[in-house]
Amino acid sequence: MERRSATRRRRTRRATRGSGLVPAALGAAAMLALALVLLPAEARAQINPWIANSVYNPQQWDSAGPETATPWLHPPAYDPGQGWGILPPDSALAAGRWHRLTNLTGSWGGVRDRLMEHGIAVSLAYFGQLAANPVGGVREGGVSWRGDLAGGVFADLERLAGWYRTYFTATADWKAGSPSLTPSYIGNQLPVQLDNGDDGSVTRLVNLAVGHQLFDDAAEIVAGRVVTGEEFATLRLPCTSLNQGICGIPLAAAQSISFPTFPNAVWGGHVKLKPGTTWSAQAGSYLVFPDFRDAKYHGVNFSAPAGSGALSLAQIMYLTGGAGTGHATLPGRYILGGYFDSEQVTAVETQQPVHGTGGAYLLGEQMLFAERPGSDVGLSAWLALSWAPPNRNPVSHMAAGGLSYQGIVPSRPWDGLAFIAAWSGYSGDLRDGERARGEPLQHGEVLLELNYRLSLAKAFWVQPDVQGILQPKGRSDVPDAIAIGFAVGVVL
Repeated sequence: MERRSATRRRRTRRATRGSGLVPAALGAAAMLALALVLLPAEARAQINPWIANSVYNPQQWDSAGPETATPWLHPPAYDPGQGWGILPPDSALAAGRWHRLTNLTGSWGGVRDRLMEHGIAVSLAYFGQLAANPVGGVREGGVSWRGDLAGGVFADLERLAGWYRTYFTATADWKAGSPSLTPSYIGNQLPVQLDNGDDGSVTRLVNLAVGHQLFDDAAEIVAGRVVTGEEFATLRLPCTSLNQGICGIPLAAAQSISFPTFPNAVWGGHVKLKPGTTWSAQAGSYLVFPDFRDAKYHGVNFSAPAGSGALSLAQIMYLTGGAGTGHATLPGRYILGGYFDSEQVTAVETQQPVHGTGGAYLLGEQMLFAERPGSDVGLSAWLALSWAPPNRNPVSHMAAGGLSYQGIVPSRPWDGLAFIAAWSGYSGDLRDGERARGEPLQHGEVLLELNYRLSLAKAFWVQPDVQGILQPKGRSDVPDAIAIGFAVGVVL
């Protein structure tokens, strides 16, 4: 889900073409990925749900299948033999199989099953949010509904063409609804619902990528149109949050620079390595520029305008306990990473164009208590800390964390209760510039969120939610706000 800060800095935007070196390098990476598909292999990766219908299973924090398997290259979890789902003539409602459905439209009378046998999957999912701010913000009393319909085609090229452990995906996204609450009413830094600057409806191409696992799943290479935030600096537990500044990428980088998050993809690629059971590493580079999110491009602006640059990232991950680590302790995942963005940005104090910025992050999620060994029912915690240079990033520090309890109601082990807190700290250099210009000073914004995800079926969940925003925009002259609402997720 794309995050867009209401205080995102202005950048110089020019339409002239840039250097062809970056596209050439990306093309070389794509050719390398295609060349690797002829290497032999034995097993395929498991797949992760595209839209989770409950709190992510902490026992699978080592990723679905081998650590190097990229989840978004694979379709959501799917059970064959579902008939027509909730539709006649084989209604799961009438047959009492509602809770088992992984897709509300089922197997399309067997068509879906036959496609899957040949290595082709077609998926469609809807995510919608209602939010209102009865109190506080720049303007109180707002009500907004934002919807997101995403679809994709996934191909297992091993089954289709004998290219071992090679996968392809093409996905698209459609957003619609009323203007988002954050820019229109609250004016805060961390968007309280779906918000990527699209007040109306817009359709985008998202992923268009190929990936290949090699060395007996100890490595993977992916190239094409990629969402950087699906691969780097991401945690799973925060995505029970409806706040789009927290879900997936709870970092200062996502609030300040051209950091691609869903549904905005860019050209690039990455390599993952996992030589053992507990350590893994990955590195990648992506073509970015200030306007890459613009709705008028519909995700198909394949050029490199002047001011473009490469967002390059590297991170290492340590796994403890859980599946695949060889240890019986409770599962955890810890990530240390950094990035450098070579594009043209704006100095926050002088408002002059400059080149390059970077940052670092430390992330972790840990299961604290399991009701029984190997169970996903229990209490988990997560934490995210990040820093970025204050002279080139409006938000230079960010800290976020939370607690999630899956199965807190004994009769409903699929449901989850979550509490989330976050602080985004504005740059001291930004305040120096604001002070010189006589503008209100921005210090820090605090978010508090409580939600409960009710899983009605594998393919359908509902989540009531309440958020408190203290010092919206980091300014004491903007009243603290309360946002209430709910979300629904459906896999079709």
